[in-house]
Amino acid sequence: MEALEQMYSYNWNGEIKSYLDQVDISSYQHMWIGRFGGSILHGAHKNENACLILTGADWELAVIMGAQHTVESAAFIADSLMLRQRKIIETLDEDTSSAMKKFDSFLMSMFNSVRFRSTAAKVNGNSSCLISVRKAGYLYWLSVGNNALFLLPPSTAHTSSVQMNQQHRSGLIGADNTFDQEVPAYNMGIIPLSKGRNSILLTTAGLQRFPVSPYKNPSRVQRAFTKSESMPRFLHRLLTNAQSAGAAESITLIGWDIHI
Repeated sequence: MEALEQMYSYNWNGEIKSYLDQVDISSYQHMWIGRFGGSILHGAHKNENACLILTGADWELAVIMGAQHTVESAAFIADSLMLRQRKIIETLDEDTSSAMKKFDSFLMSMFNSVRFRSTAAKVNGNSSCLISVRKAGYLYWLSVGNNALFLLPPSTAHTSSVQMNQQHRSGLIGADNTFDQEVPAYNMGIIPLSKGRNSILLTTAGLQRFPVSPYKNPSRVQRAFTKSESMPRFLHRLLTNAQSAGAAESITLIGWDIHI
């Protein structure tokens, strides 16, 4: 019970509030959530995105999802994780080496289980899903679909890659479930974080798909971050640029800074 009492969680999807024609930047614990439901004038009429956040003493779990047809598939993934929150907490509260190995096994077990797959087959639509965990000095991710994960250095002089995951349009979770395939389409990784400030960003694919989006190039995401004074100002800059360009697709962001 002690671990549950120390954990904080946030769960949202576009049916709860759509944010059509609205840019919203909200804080949750030390993390920031940015949402823009799309421009009604340019065709937006619903928001099929979702996100989930869990936090512990030395870790954060952030999940971002972009569904198709309805938000049902994204909500199903979030609900499946929340039903297993005790196991998630117990796993991530272990020492770092054990936690990272066990959490990856936990996700594979859940996604490949008969119960999960049979229920997913009944939902309306499919969803991309990006799951990221910062535990102590490490960052882990598992990515299905075309959401994006960025690890942003404080200046453009940093030469390493800022986008961590590979994006795939073919792999999704839902009625047409990648985990029903002989070889599921997903990618995962884990990297050590640098000493000092590390800035983490998760985004749905809408950020890179609005008309003339500069953010198809990860270096432009890095440039926008460098020009911003803080994480909330950075998220606001990304979303207001999308709004000004008439983005019809919903965009959801999760960002936070962590010092190692």
